[in-house]
Amino acid sequence: MHYIILDLEATCWNDTIQNREQEIIEIAACRINAYGKIENTFTSLIKPQKYPLLSSYCKQLTGIEQIEVDRAKKFDWVLNEFLNWCEYDEINPLSIFTWGKTDLQLLTQSCDIYQLEMDWLGQYVDMKSIYARMKGLPKLVGLDKALMLENFEFEGNRHRALPDAVNLAKIFVKYLEEFNE
Repeated sequence: MHYIILDLEATCWNDTIQNREQEIIEIAACRINAYGKIENTFTSLIKPQKYPLLSSYCKQLTGIEQIEVDRAKKFDWVLNEFLNWCEYDEINPLSIFTWGKTDLQLLTQSCDIYQLEMDWLGQYVDMKSIYARMKGLPKLVGLDKALMLENFEFEGNRHRALPDAVNLAKIFVKYLEEFNE
């Protein structure tokens, strides 16, 4: 038994550009065993198809450069690599844990675009909602605020998928039982 803590980064624009469909540009995950130890990590950039040029805002926010996504593989190829890394098999669909619902929306949208089945996804857990309910918070909080409430320091670069996944894994491990109810 293992758990997949997932984070995605997507194309983004400043407030002056409205109604553009975001595309995944980076995926990262931590595979955590039943004892709460990170067994392995996965990270890959993804080449956006609909809007292949990253905005200045997106490059500044994420630190991802245009040349990096230009050299990256398309979503369908990266998803296959990710599923292999997850050790996915058809008998045991994956349990994916993320901070919020946006990552599920992005995954679903990308699978629709590439006409890929999502039968690999057994359970999707929105840790953000569970955390707020568990802590009795009046509203949902961002990952930075949750880390602060738990006295964890953010490690790595913000708005990059692997550091976000690793930092999210800290909260997951601390409340392993609560997130698995």
